[in-house]
Amino acid sequence: MKPSARLLLVCLLCGTACIKRDFPQKLRIREDLPSSGPQLSLAIYQSVGVGLNAGHGVELVEDARIPEAIDTQIRQARHSIHLLMSRWRPGEASERLLRALAARQPDVTCRVLVDPLLSPGFSEQVEPQLVKSGCEVRAYRPFVGQEVVFSDSRLEARTHLQLVIRDGRGGLTGGSGVDAASASAPSSRDTYVHVEGPAVRQLQQSFARDWLESGGGLLPESAFPPAEPRGDARAAFIPSTGSPSLSHSERMVQVLMASARHRLWLTNACFVPSSATVDTLIHKAQSGVDVRILVPGVESNPEGHVLSAQRSTYERLLENGVRLWEYQRAPLRARTVLVDEQLVAVGSTSLEPNAHALLEEGAFVIEDGSLARSLAASFERDLTHAAEVRKDEWRDRGWLQRVSTSLPLSEAGCL
Repeated sequence: MKPSARLLLVCLLCGTACIKRDFPQKLRIREDLPSSGPQLSLAIYQSVGVGLNAGHGVELVEDARIPEAIDTQIRQARHSIHLLMSRWRPGEASERLLRALAARQPDVTCRVLVDPLLSPGFSEQVEPQLVKSGCEVRAYRPFVGQEVVFSDSRLEARTHLQLVIRDGRGGLTGGSGVDAASASAPSSRDTYVHVEGPAVRQLQQSFARDWLESGGGLLPESAFPPAEPRGDARAAFIPSTGSPSLSHSERMVQVLMASARHRLWLTNACFVPSSATVDTLIHKAQSGVDVRILVPGVESNPEGHVLSAQRSTYERLLENGVRLWEYQRAPLRARTVLVDEQLVAVGSTSLEPNAHALLEEGAFVIEDGSLARSLAASFERDLTHAAEVRKDEWRDRGWLQRVSTSLPLSEAGCL
């Protein structure tokens, strides 16, 4: 018996997780894909079963404008308003949202789904006010119901979706939910996208799936109105359910990276990439693509173990032409991809194996020149509040920092 086979047998007999989720057979796309047009849409369709369709109005929404955009969706709702949040914490931002929901139009059905893991205080302080205003509230995979749940798998398999859907016609998604920070001056850096058009139906289906799992029942037919074109952008919402092998998030990211010809700029709040992702980033940089990555720094990443694992990937990337910046101004929550002059992805998709294996994630993939220019300008502004990690300086770092970045990738995780 080969040594690797003996190790596997020992692991199985002991009931331990000896195998890392990051394995060398992970998907790597080496074809030169186009970054726009029907061939790109076909590549995405082959990978995740969803292609880009025309007929969308799109707008980038950032930071303090995010609660304003959510308020607008609630105010404009005439039939239903649906919210799915992985994080909802009491505070000024929460109070603002509660006021908007309470003031919604008469006969607008309100459904709210929240993951309790990252929402301390929600059930005691927020949920009663939502119920009082006529909203139906559900907990995503609750720990306490008819019985107390101590299952590790249930604790790990959470949602990281942030969805706001108005009447099945307009929607928002982004990196993080409702924090305890001020609504007018949020203390984190986040990016959402507002979309109107046919792909909102995909956003609604993602909400419906998790609403049904949480005991909310099926949504009525009126929640899925006929698709109406609202603009020229081509778009699709790509949801991803945790997979121990290859998630839709990983497939999507590989296609987007493979399509880069000139520019590949990534912002990600949870950057502990698999070997496949690192290989593709290096392949693109060595092919002449401008590869830039913005990740949390010390001031913008309170999870120290994640920061250490994140930095363990730097040396190989820097030595092979990838440029890295650490954001310094505030906690970084945004998760975006910018490819060339047309292609954008905005959502909650992390670049980390445990997230792909365990979490519900999702992102809008959009082909639109105007949106790409907005995201490029935003990325360049963010770099003015970030410190570049330079190859020579990283190579000469001290032994203590070298030790602190030796955490295996598969042991890190973030929400």
